[in-house]
Amino acid sequence: PVKSGKQALQLEFDAIDGFIVDGEYILCHTSDGKKFLIDLSMDKLEKSLPINSFFRLNRQFLLHRQVIVGFEKVENGKLRILVKSSSIPAPINVSRTRAPEFKQWYSQN
Repeated sequence: PVKSGKQALQLEFDAIDGFIVDGEYILCHTSDGKKFLIDLSMDKLEKSLPINSFFRLNRQFLLHRQVIVGFEKVENGKLRILVKSSSIPAPINVSRTRAPEFKQWYSQN
């Protein structure tokens, strides 16, 4: 569930581009450019989403597979994630410790 004013709404997973930490808040970015406030921590949110569709890239970004178009290798084994959504701020980096897990997840399906 997401909040929009005084409303609580349910979104389809495919309508969600990702979740981004913005200061003290977590915002849900949708494919139609809307943003919604989330009441869960990133850890709880990550556990509640389907693992084959969403990946936690770092402390600030948890994105849907549909917005990730690829990645490029950068210094020290880190990755820079390439996204097709204009509502997701770039660049997004993945640490060298998470890089192998991301590559495996990305290569599935």
